[in-house]
Amino acid sequence: MARAFVRSLLPGARNLADPDQRLAYLILASTVPAALIGFFLENLFETVVRSPWVVVFNLVLVGVLFIVAEAMGSRSRQADKLGFSEAVGIGLAQAAALVPGVSRSGATITLGLFLGLRREEAARFSFLMSVPIIAGAGSLQLAEVVSEGIDAWEVLMFGAGFVSSAVVGYLTIKFFLRFVAHHSLRAFAYYRFGLAALVTGVLLGFGS
Repeated sequence: MARAFVRSLLPGARNLADPDQRLAYLILASTVPAALIGFFLENLFETVVRSPWVVVFNLVLVGVLFIVAEAMGSRSRQADKLGFSEAVGIGLAQAAALVPGVSRSGATITLGLFLGLRREEAARFSFLMSVPIIAGAGSLQLAEVVSEGIDAWEVLMFGAGFVSSAVVGYLTIKFFLRFVAHHSLRAFAYYRFGLAALVTGVLLGFGS
């Protein structure tokens, strides 16, 4: 997709009928909402909505949406057949993950299912669209760290963390894509309901 995108920048080479080119542009379109909302409203999401009860509510809400999307989605479309407005919509779902308790992959996969994507296609698009936004956010944070000063040992530690997270992330995503191709997302909904009940119990316990 990266090669297809670079190739599309050449004069007369843009062809959105090409699946790789189209998917690359869809991913870029889906990145815009989270990038803008995260940049302008970061402080709001880090302060105003940081409540344990917000987490409980969103754990349940997204779990319910998992179940509804499984029941209503046609699960017949491929990601490269999405329209650009649909990609932007999935991007807004990604931005919703700035609210505590909303899973980024959960929100984007759920909306993908509502739009008729097959489970594995919704999951694949969700993980692909995370690349630019995570890379951008990570680059900004790394720039802040570097501006404050960083020694050789800290650079080595950052490198080790980057490599280990890349390997674990790759293996996890590979397993998840195989899993969702053949299994319902209801298991994740039940996990969220259980976690919401546990958090509620802890909060009420502290309250008493």
